[in-house]
Amino acid sequence: MNSTQVLNAIGSCLARAMERGLGKNGLVFPVACQETEDDDCRNSCRNLEQIFAQMNETYRFAEALANGELKANVSRSNIFAMPLKALQASLRYLTWQTNQVADGDLSQHVDFLGEFSLSFNRMIESLREKDSLEQRLKTITDVLGEGVYLVDPEGHLIFANPEAERLLGYGFQEMAGELVLHAIYKQYADGTFFTPEGTQLVTAVQIGQSYDNDDCVFACKSGRLMPVSLACRPVITGGRLEGTVIAFHDITEQKRHQRSLQTINALLEKQASTDALTGIYNRLKFSKLLALEISRARRYHSSMAIIMFDIDKFKDINDTYGHQAGDSVLIDMARVINANIRATDIFARWGGEEFMVIATGCTLEQGMQLAEILRIRVAEKIFSVPRAVTASFGVSAFRAGDNEISLTNRADHALYQAKENGRNRVEAEDAAS
Repeated sequence: MNSTQVLNAIGSCLARAMERGLGKNGLVFPVACQETEDDDCRNSCRNLEQIFAQMNETYRFAEALANGELKANVSRSNIFAMPLKALQASLRYLTWQTNQVADGDLSQHVDFLGEFSLSFNRMIESLREKDSLEQRLKTITDVLGEGVYLVDPEGHLIFANPEAERLLGYGFQEMAGELVLHAIYKQYADGTFFTPEGTQLVTAVQIGQSYDNDDCVFACKSGRLMPVSLACRPVITGGRLEGTVIAFHDITEQKRHQRSLQTINALLEKQASTDALTGIYNRLKFSKLLALEISRARRYHSSMAIIMFDIDKFKDINDTYGHQAGDSVLIDMARVINANIRATDIFARWGGEEFMVIATGCTLEQGMQLAEILRIRVAEKIFSVPRAVTASFGVSAFRAGDNEISLTNRADHALYQAKENGRNRVEAEDAAS
């Protein structure tokens, strides 16, 4: 082949490559060098064939780099691949730097990749600022007496201080990235399970609202249910919800004190309203309840009767058998009456051996019937003293215009009549009084 034929063949090869690309086989040199007509042309063909080979190698090397194969090799003599080898070295160093950043080394700086360097270094500065903020947050929260969680808008855990770890038993590393509330906020104080989704706390986290709860329960890793008081506040930057800070503390002791106070208050209330000997209402409590029942009867025009009774010849019992025996009779009397009145009736010790019953919803006649039943039950009862024990009863019914004094005075007068008429009997109020 002469020089013209060689140039035409090479030109056609290059034209096809420009039009169709290199394909799988790359640039294939179209001339057999040994078939050229003179030595100069033959030497030129050999040089061009090497250039074709280096171009093919460079293309494959560039393709490997584009696919992220940073360990790809190319011959040192390839003059076309030298800039790519420099880029490969830069990319490999940048990969190492990125891994250092991922391990927490924020001292890295890039100055060999132009605009990319600016973006990378800006990212490092942002990470440094974030790390500085996190370190300040950690320093502050480490000394707090409250547990602190920082969660993203979906509720995934981003940060936990040591107090949160101590209180709940979950280390940050085992919970990082998890939906922390799903693990700790799922039960009521009685142990009943509920679904966290849709609760006020989870909703507040998701939509970025403040939320406070002084009567919440968190489940510890140990399974213990810990009563907590909590406050959550959204973290908003540039109008965008970044997450929520949840601060909480253990209120077990407060709850224990609260229960103790409730018990004490209930005991004091009972002591203030209960007769110490018989366990039924005392006169003070009875007077308050009587005033309420009179108001109710007046408002709703309903019926109500009261029964006043006392133990016949109780002084003889005390004088004959002693005050301790008398106390036993009073206790037994309260039990007999309690066992034979309705749940809606109100029973109290009026004083000494006198007792009162409010028969709610009863007319005078119905009050008389109830009193007669009680009289019979008392007479039938075998008391702790070796003698019969009876009681006398006086009954009055609510009238328009009545107050506590007028109503009880009529019952007291009826009781006096029962005593005058022989005891162990029931007398009704005088209709004319």
